[in-house]
Amino acid sequence: MTVFLMAVIMLLVIGAQAFVPFFVRKTEVFGIYVPLEYSQQELLQNLKKNYTIQVLLVGGAIVGLYAIGFGATETSEETAALWGVGLQLALIVFSMVLYLRNHVKVKKEKQKQGWTKGKKEKVVVDLQFRNDLEMVSNAAFLLPVIITFGLILYTLSHYGSLPAQIPVHWGPDGPDRYTEKTVFTSISLMLVLLVMQILFFALNWARKTSGAKIRASQKLQSRERELASRKYGSWLLLISAIASTLLMGSLQLSIIHAGLGTALGYMALIVGFLIVVLGGTAFYAFKMVKSSSFAEEELADPGVIDADSDEHWKAGIFYVNKEDPSVMAEKRFGIGWTINFGNPKSWLYLLLPVAVLLLIAFLL
Repeated sequence: MTVFLMAVIMLLVIGAQAFVPFFVRKTEVFGIYVPLEYSQQELLQNLKKNYTIQVLLVGGAIVGLYAIGFGATETSEETAALWGVGLQLALIVFSMVLYLRNHVKVKKEKQKQGWTKGKKEKVVVDLQFRNDLEMVSNAAFLLPVIITFGLILYTLSHYGSLPAQIPVHWGPDGPDRYTEKTVFTSISLMLVLLVMQILFFALNWARKTSGAKIRASQKLQSRERELASRKYGSWLLLISAIASTLLMGSLQLSIIHAGLGTALGYMALIVGFLIVVLGGTAFYAFKMVKSSSFAEEELADPGVIDADSDEHWKAGIFYVNKEDPSVMAEKRFGIGWTINFGNPKSWLYLLLPVAVLLLIAFLL
């Protein structure tokens, strides 16, 4: 079962990585801004296609070898899981190496052809944008938090009947690492969940308040995409918060009531969680593509381009802009959003949750 689960996850990772060049804006090719009139060049289209083919071929071969190698031999579940995770990381590294190579090629081609020379950069400000947002209310993210506090109180009320050893890690077949029972360890899983829920809430708020990047060359399309990205992105965050609460809440209940935990039940929880989150991510990506494809096409002024902000995108991945008050920005390569590393507030979103989680792990 572990081999099958890991193979399915790897296939999803491959699919997500392989088609990323076609999920992002037409004017953003491997992290480089390309004016609309040059975005359909054969060279750029070939780079995208070759990237997709290479990721699919190499990824498919790795998944096939993994499934055959571990499926046909008697290997422990733990070993199969470790190899599965390692290969997933290897696939991501491989795709990023391909991305960086193409990033450099596009950057050189942009300089060589002078795509932005003699062009007038234009920034569009949409004062109506905030009023048209259809994001999930921040209040909706409080429901999972309330459930978590309820589980904490429920755990403490049953503290005397808890086992002497508290599970702190679960594998496909159930708990595989324990620690001595204390008040802290008995609710540590819920504290981790609470940190995650607060982060989901903060990310939704940050997306709602971040500035809209409306393109001068594609005002209608980019506006539609911005609205869709925030709308469906907020739903994805809420679904992830609810799925995490159901998964970790169920694990917490299995600590209190040992009879609830079975190998099949643990596997069902993990598979269900992955299906919901990855399915939600796929739906989000589909909506992003659709929002751009079906918006009315505009005739761009050949003398006007969008603000070329390549200097603020390090390697086309990390957004660093001290002049932008926005906490987050939509990724140039990949699905979703990234933080503005040039805004000091953004570091709180990155470092504070990590620090709290490390503290919890240290105290276990």
